[in-house]
Amino acid sequence: MLTSTLSSLLTLSALTLASPLQPQARQIAIPSAWTWSVSEWEAGCGRNYCSYIFNITVPSVHENGVDIAGVKAECSGGLSDQKFQACKILEGVNNGVAATFVDPREGLAPANIAVSFLYAGFEDRPSYNFSGKHEAIHNAAVAPLQTFEICPTEVFGVV
Repeated sequence: MLTSTLSSLLTLSALTLASPLQPQARQIAIPSAWTWSVSEWEAGCGRNYCSYIFNITVPSVHENGVDIAGVKAECSGGLSDQKFQACKILEGVNNGVAATFVDPREGLAPANIAVSFLYAGFEDRPSYNFSGKHEAIHNAAVAPLQTFEICPTEVFGVV
């Protein structure tokens, strides 16, 4: 009897080890026609430094069982080794925005601004990072403040 029980336990243990529970793969799609509005954009470069300042509105989305709370934020920063810099949230809670210059060109002036929106995790839902970019318009002191749209093109889960 003891041998039979021990044999059964060993078999069960072997089966459990052979087929461990795998975490469920989760992904979220970029909501359709989701565009982020950039306003009051100003950017420029001096001798050794480029900077930007702008406001961004990421609208709320309620689509296919996904409810993403939007935010309004003010972003400012400069050329700093292409590291994202957190934006100041003006309206909205729990979700964050960050920005950075990317794709440097010949010389100093970066070609694009990249914006990242963090859809914060809650309970059993992980966080997701959406990102998109737009041409960096260098208009400081030479043109009016600019307005444009950014469409997110990438999304990934954040562990």
